[in-house]
Amino acid sequence: MDTIPADLETLVFEKSRMNEQKLLAYGFRHTKSGWTITIPFHDQEFEAHIRVSKDGAVTGTVIEAELQEEYLPLRVASQTSAFVSTVRQEYYDLLLDIRDKAFDEQLFRSAQANRIGARIEREFNDGFDHPFKKRPDNTCLRIPGNQKWYGLIMYEERAKVQQDDSEGYVELINLKVPEAEVSKLICETGIYPAWHMNKKTWVSVLLDDTLKDDRIWALILQSRNLVSGTAVPKASNEWIVPSNPKYYDIKRHFRINHISHWKQSIRASVGDIVHIYSGAPDSAILYKTIVVETDIPSPYQDRNIRMKKVMKLKDVKKYPPELLTMKVLRTFGVRSMQGSKRVPLELKKVIDRLEEID
Repeated sequence: MDTIPADLETLVFEKSRMNEQKLLAYGFRHTKSGWTITIPFHDQEFEAHIRVSKDGAVTGTVIEAELQEEYLPLRVASQTSAFVSTVRQEYYDLLLDIRDKAFDEQLFRSAQANRIGARIEREFNDGFDHPFKKRPDNTCLRIPGNQKWYGLIMYEERAKVQQDDSEGYVELINLKVPEAEVSKLICETGIYPAWHMNKKTWVSVLLDDTLKDDRIWALILQSRNLVSGTAVPKASNEWIVPSNPKYYDIKRHFRINHISHWKQSIRASVGDIVHIYSGAPDSAILYKTIVVETDIPSPYQDRNIRMKKVMKLKDVKKYPPELLTMKVLRTFGVRSMQGSKRVPLELKKVIDRLEEID
């Protein structure tokens, strides 16, 4: 790294979300304003003072240990000596280590984009792809059956999208709309003529909380319906929900209980099938259950979980741990199990065939 931009910390952590437990495990100290840590590096000659605010913003300062003064050459472009470059690289590597070990990876930068992305995965299990080599951050949303786009999430200069003198960047999603509605929609705050797409049938919607999630979700559903055609397989009424063995021993639970009360984070109905995925070291679907009751009020919160309601599940079947592993799930488009999601139809067919296994 030749130079370090003033906003390097923002760039490193822009697609990451702080995890308080991981921060504390890494060695961060909790303060009134957030979390802080001091890390010596380059043979103790320098100290990295890293601060994480309550809202997750990361800032850092490199201090010369002997003088206890900020090492200013670090961010000066004209300072290109081998020594300065080495210190820069070590500081950069340190930030990457903190990101990888004390933060959770996110798909997008903004909170709203991540909420919308998680809902798309949960409701449709549509995968995300990145078709542009020069713009790897551009994320395409496709219909599984016909592979047509119904959305494109981008990170662009706000001024170019809004055609004004605004500063900074913004995440947005391009969505297809009926041609007759374009002129009305772009009069709505937060919606603009489509950036880099056909402005007759597409619009750009800001993902900065200008619009409520439900309003954007309605536009996403409309776009998806407009491009779906007849090739789209409907999502199954089966779900996969994750369980973390670090916090809850589901194996012991299911040895004792045939009825479970489970946090309800999905729009399940009575009769739906819910498959329980156990995280590492299992990393596999282990149990099949059926929903027997939903929307049971059960407000609860601790350091590991927060919920408002639960659903009642009845144990149906246990799967051998080597069958439905994450490796298998990925071949059917299940990218990760950080949240609950519908079972893809092709995966459902495979699971159905397992019913023959005793």
